[in-house]
Amino acid sequence: MQQAAKMFTQTRKGVPGRKMDNIYFASLRAFATLRETIGCVLTAAFVLLFPGCSDHITDQPVPDQPPETFVALRPDGIMRSTVSVQHIQWWAVDPDGFVSGYFWSFDSLRWSLTTRNDSVFSLTMNGLDTTYTFYVRAVDNKGNIDPTPATIRYPIKNSPPTISFILNSDVPDTTYTIASFQWTVKDIDGESSVQAIYYAVDDTLSASSWHRLDGTSRLATLRKADGLTEGRHVFYARAQDIAGLFSPTIRMPRDSSKTWYVREPKGDFLVIDDYGPLDESQSFYAGVFDTLMGGRLRVRDIFDIKAGATSTSRGKLVPPLVNPDFIETLKLFKYVLWYGDNSPSLDIAQISLPDFLQAGGKVLFTTGFPDGPLDLTGQVTFAPIDNVEPSRIAPISLPKDTLVAIDATYPTLLRDDSFTIYTFPRGVLPKVNAIPLYRMAMIPPRLPGYHVMGVKDASPANIVMLSALLHRFGTPPGSVAQFLRRVFSGEFGVH
Repeated sequence: MQQAAKMFTQTRKGVPGRKMDNIYFASLRAFATLRETIGCVLTAAFVLLFPGCSDHITDQPVPDQPPETFVALRPDGIMRSTVSVQHIQWWAVDPDGFVSGYFWSFDSLRWSLTTRNDSVFSLTMNGLDTTYTFYVRAVDNKGNIDPTPATIRYPIKNSPPTISFILNSDVPDTTYTIASFQWTVKDIDGESSVQAIYYAVDDTLSASSWHRLDGTSRLATLRKADGLTEGRHVFYARAQDIAGLFSPTIRMPRDSSKTWYVREPKGDFLVIDDYGPLDESQSFYAGVFDTLMGGRLRVRDIFDIKAGATSTSRGKLVPPLVNPDFIETLKLFKYVLWYGDNSPSLDIAQISLPDFLQAGGKVLFTTGFPDGPLDLTGQVTFAPIDNVEPSRIAPISLPKDTLVAIDATYPTLLRDDSFTIYTFPRGVLPKVNAIPLYRMAMIPPRLPGYHVMGVKDASPANIVMLSALLHRFGTPPGSVAQFLRRVFSGEFGVH
């Protein structure tokens, strides 16, 4: 055969035209005849050597083959202990079709079907160490399932949880006997493995000092019964997982050299200082209440919510959680004087005062308002007003400007002659069911109008509101004391 091919090659070289084609086809016929002869000889030899073989082709088809499944990781030996969250990948090949899906299982008894080639599994921890076996087997387009699943074993070592306080949730330097603490918990084995949160106040050495919360808890609000007594304190917390491992213990205040101070109420009367300017306001109220009604409402509890406040942040003593901390702090008292400047903390008042009033508390709320357009719709639902007047009554309030009593049982209040300017007096727009108490009379008149400056919600009242800086209307001496006696004794029933 090689000689024929060689002869064909030599013959074709240099032979032009039809003569060359004739030689070409003649050579092909000779080559084919030679190949046929050789094939017959080989067949005869095969029959002689294997006389039992059939001389015809079988008509039985090859059975459909199942797929073969593989996992991405195939360790040579025992795997090292790893974490409980695993990303497992797999694939399969099918010699006579295509793979249409996969069945996977962790016990080879209960199987789940997927068309994916990977998934992330969170393996539940029931102890310190657990070994999981993953099984996966492919199914092809004809329903054939791999009879030998691919498997891989995962020795899982439990990891302890971690706990940390939420950003900007630090306890203030001073609180009353209410304080809340917020935290987040993370566990590489899954947050569902966190079984409990434990907290302690001051003492961490005694087992009885630790108090247990459910593992899903992310907030604790403590009171006097929980250890918040007068004095300095530290709060501790730690998390425990299902295997019994504890997180590192965290503390509040975060600085290990610091504590926070807890004040117990000295009476049932609280003054909310919402006043920024440095003038005589605090000493004015302290002086009036010291002698009012025989000292029954002597100022012993002052909550300065303006200290450290900026245009973008609340005062440093305001707790991060107004609800519940500020609300529950108010509920430690029965009577509240809330006095503000021209930028009162209406957001805090709106959150806290409705609950305080609902619980039976009584409030005198006296404040100014800022200059310029102002819409308080929905921001003062705690008070019996719908809004404030669209514009100020005058740029400043002058000496002899008067809060004229609409209710004859209230005293007239005359503005003092202090050199400190009183700016932006504004009237309020009472609710339909509100009872007006005062209006502004300015000498000389500047902006015509009735200008309601004081209202109450009912008779007797639960809340009285003045849109004026009360301590600036103390002329003649004793008029403010007369007003406060009328509110706290006549309206609120203090005796």
